[in-house]
Amino acid sequence: MAKSEIKSGANIGSASLILIFIVLCLGTFGLLSLTSARNDLDLAERNAEAVSGFYQADSQGEAFRMQVDTALQDALQENPEDPEAGLTARLGEAYHAKEQSAWMEIPMNSGQALAVKIGISWKDGRGRTRIRQWNVYNREEYEIDQAMPVWSGEPKSGEP
Repeated sequence: MAKSEIKSGANIGSASLILIFIVLCLGTFGLLSLTSARNDLDLAERNAEAVSGFYQADSQGEAFRMQVDTALQDALQENPEDPEAGLTARLGEAYHAKEQSAWMEIPMNSGQALAVKIGISWKDGRGRTRIRQWNVYNREEYEIDQAMPVWSGEPKSGEP
């Protein structure tokens, strides 16, 4: 009678090795996709916050512009020859008589602000306003950290 040999080791063929490699690759690509999607979501949320902050400041700027228009018209009705006193009373520190303008700084996120400057003129009892400045600028100075602990090739103190 012929003896049958029983092998107790695991027979892993080339097809099984390829299958294991494919599963590992798919798992790695899946994790990379999830990480990339999470980073994209974070970026989109930060972008939405910045855009929302800008439009809130922009709407406050528009309200300020309407306030200046209303103050000018009211001051002209009160004193058509010299509305300057009425503008000072209605706009307070925002009105700058020397420049004939009203100025406002509206804070935003990330140390930025919206600067709104409205030029004011009146001739023949007619008042006009004109936007002289409407821009976003950085209120806070920031420094980018350029320090990078790179080995210069010199041995550290105490090393041979």
